Amino acid sequence: MTTKVSKAWDMLRLVRRGGPAICNVAITNSCNATCDFCNFAYNKNQVGKLRWIDADQFPRALDILHQRGVRYLNIFGGEPLLHPRLVDLIAAAVARDMAPAVITNGWLLPAKLDTLAGAGLKTIYVSIDAPAMSVHEANRGLKGVGARIRSATARMPSLGITPIAQVTMSKLIEDYRALVPLLRDLGFEAVTFSYPQKARLGSSSLAWSAESNLVNFTSPELIAAFDQVEDLRALFPVNNPRASVEDMKRHSRSEPERFVCYGGYKSFYMDWNFDMWRCDSWKERLCSVWEFPNTPLVRDGCTACIADCYRDSSVMLHFAVSLGDAMGHLGEGRVIAALKTLATGQNLSSMGAILGNARVLSRLARTG
Repeated sequence: MTTKVSKAWDMLRLVRRGGPAICNVAITNSCNATCDFCNFAYNKNQVGKLRWIDADQFPRALDILHQRGVRYLNIFGGEPLLHPRLVDLIAAAVARDMAPAVITNGWLLPAKLDTLAGAGLKTIYVSIDAPAMSVHEANRGLKGVGARIRSATARMPSLGITPIAQVTMSKLIEDYRALVPLLRDLGFEAVTFSYPQKARLGSSSLAWSAESNLVNFTSPELIAAFDQVEDLRALFPVNNPRASVEDMKRHSRSEPERFVCYGGYKSFYMDWNFDMWRCDSWKERLCSVWEFPNTPLVRDGCTACIADCYRDSSVMLHFAVSLGDAMGHLGEGRVIAALKTLATGQNLSSMGAILGNARVLSRLARTG
């Protein structure tokens, strides 16, 4: 059986379980930047003992994640490129037909790009904080990082890697359209926005700082920022689904939302201790990854936060989850229930979200 046929068959089998799952993996709490809105910043002294996920145990953890339907990994930190065996982690995921992506500040990319490509990495998200590189570098405490990012993204197409900008919605951005010249100059294929949180994340993640006012938005300010994200689509590819952005605006207005979060069911967070959480924001861990095979998944219709990693993916996965539900109804002979499960506006929006990202998805398909 060819690799493509094997992957297709794997995906078909996963549909019965609601489609493939995603795991966001923080492989270290170490960081070389000083971002104002993040407590991973080394100058804030919030991290404590530096931790690195055990590369020797990582393949065994991947086998468990794969068993539970995880096929996509977002690898971050801290700063993931500081992990001395990141290449081994990437190669282990690729060997298991899992698609890894790395989220980085880009400082070490020029030195590590070739080995990352050799390990099979196809997608790299690079953090960008402002339309002006001088403002971005000041917030990061990484003078000269713009030139390093540019030199790396220029080489990515020849290495089969897709560069995507990861932009935190913050007070550093007044005009979102002003981002476009910088994103084009840096060679990005698309942009994904991280939605600003209002409180410390409940998990082991330190990706929020109470000392910073940069992500302290009132509801009207946040809605206006989301409107600017929508306007930006006319100028540059935006990965965040329209339906998700609209739901985040509903959330900001305390209105009922159309999509629930599948954190704990189809998306997860695993940290450098191999602890599993339903998402970064949840205050109670699910279990250790070693206990994950027998831990019940969580599907409780949560809409407690606007964590983009989980809310956006939930919109994209909604149709696959509905298909799995419908197949379950059919297996019980409940034909009407199956039809009702599929015949919803949310499923149309979910499919539209996938089609809306067709430009970037086609690029990813060409690069593997």
